[in-house]
Amino acid sequence: MPVQVWGMDAFGRPFMDPAIVTNMSTSGMVLQGIRRRMRAGELLDVRMGKKKAEFRVVWVGAMGDLGLQSVTAQAFLPDSVLTYCSQAAAAC
Repeated sequence: MPVQVWGMDAFGRPFMDPAIVTNMSTSGMVLQGIRRRMRAGELLDVRMGKKKAEFRVVWVGAMGDLGLQSVTAQAFLPDSVLTYCSQAAAAC
């Protein structure tokens, strides 16, 4: 699922980049495609469709994957994810 991510990279520079959610649960997600140097503990905002939530980086993978833990209560409820996916699929 495509998302927009913004925050500060490991050098303290602000950024806003697209990314892909490769795994998601009620407490967090795994993102792929962030081409910035990141470090654990950083806070990032993630927008999926019209929904926005805050996440903390808990791990950084060797291939640019990021493990994120939800800071916002009830970030991206399953119904909003399904709605977003169906809208994205309909646009194809």
